[in-house]
Amino acid sequence: MSKKNIYNAKNFETAVIVDNYPWGFRLKTKRAYWIETNSKGDRFCYQTLNPKNNKWCAVKTSTYGAAFVLTQDDSNGYVSYFGLSKCDAAKDVESWLTKVDYEQLNTLQKKQLCKIKAFSKSMENVKIEFVNTTAWSDEERAAHKAKQDEINGKLAGYANKLYGSCLVKNKLV
Repeated sequence: MSKKNIYNAKNFETAVIVDNYPWGFRLKTKRAYWIETNSKGDRFCYQTLNPKNNKWCAVKTSTYGAAFVLTQDDSNGYVSYFGLSKCDAAKDVESWLTKVDYEQLNTLQKKQLCKIKAFSKSMENVKIEFVNTTAWSDEERAAHKAKQDEINGKLAGYANKLYGSCLVKNKLV
């Protein structure tokens, strides 16, 4: 069972069409698959042709992820996808890149990979603690919040610097 990656199915017009898709118990129809990319990330989309009236049903979409690639099984035509979530680590990006052709990814997908790497690197040595603040005074809470805001600002600045460097390095700006 070998799967091939499909990079050019970006909308309904360029979708992968599967014939002989089951509709109910007896009928067969067509189904179209593609990966939609926008500033929010990628999502898997499909649309089925209603064989009773020959009209396309509403588009069904997955939740957004960072970068997806459509796949099709050579033996049975089964269409699926695999990808990265926005919470994955840099090592996940490197592993994913061994399975795809980086040059065939679009610019927005490449930028998402930079975001994951930057966030992962900036959070590398961050330690998260949960603190019970119920017995704290308003002044103590305010001081704690101010310290957390300062730390968050520094983390965001570092992540943005790493993201910018990745964009420049990969000629994405």
